[in-house]
Amino acid sequence: MNSPAIEEEKVRYISLVRKEGGEPILGIPYREMRVDPDLVASFVLAVVIFENRQLKTFMKEGYVVVIEEGDHVVGLLIMDTVDEENPYRDTLKQVIAEFEQRYEKQLERWDGDIRPFREFALDILGLFPYQRFDLNLVPRIVKKSEAIPDRRQKIPWSVGETDKKVQMILGYVNGKRSILDIMDASELPEDEIMAIFSMLIRYNWISLTRPLEGDTILMKLSNPPEFLLGVYGDELTQLVELCDGSRSLIEVVKEVPYSLEVVRTVARNLIEAGVLGYVE
Repeated sequence: MNSPAIEEEKVRYISLVRKEGGEPILGIPYREMRVDPDLVASFVLAVVIFENRQLKTFMKEGYVVVIEEGDHVVGLLIMDTVDEENPYRDTLKQVIAEFEQRYEKQLERWDGDIRPFREFALDILGLFPYQRFDLNLVPRIVKKSEAIPDRRQKIPWSVGETDKKVQMILGYVNGKRSILDIMDASELPEDEIMAIFSMLIRYNWISLTRPLEGDTILMKLSNPPEFLLGVYGDELTQLVELCDGSRSLIEVVKEVPYSLEVVRTVARNLIEAGVLGYVE
């Protein structure tokens, strides 16, 4: 696990580049930048590799570029200005050390094929996830729609063993299990779970909702749509009206002919449809 001093939202781009030749091996964009991160990386690498200057930090276009060298690769971390740089640098060093240890033979016998290195994105995202989540949140699969082209984008890092892990995790997502439940069931370590879920949310494969407990309080935001009334009948209107911002789900259950589990299931659908919302 990385230091709690690290703020993932500060990270903009991570790149691993081969020292001998300057070929990019793996680059992970995190957040938009005012300039092309590859241009920033190329400029810094030209100074480090080809001019052989011992740079550790570089400022470019308002961004901080943290630079670390291994035996075979140079690691670049482009980020916003932070008060304390060392936690980010230490984690970048860890990324480089683990990468060079795993791919030592390929790096020593370089053949120009960078495809096998894409699996290592999971390890980087375990240390620098796109974002971190409360493990008690409940993931739901986002329905694919051709009318919404940004839904269910292809995950570029879902290859090889990483893809097998991603597909396994998706198999556990049913709108009821929390991330913590899925971590326990899958027996994957927390860093891989955080990495996979950060990929799934980044590429719009899932949405995250708060768990519905007996003491959860919901409130009506709008009238239920006709298609839900057709599914659940007039009792749905009663349930929605009982969610007035003051009753817990346990109290609602006492007023309707349904169990808590049924009310939870219906409430999840109503929250997704924008009919009900959480009371903070």
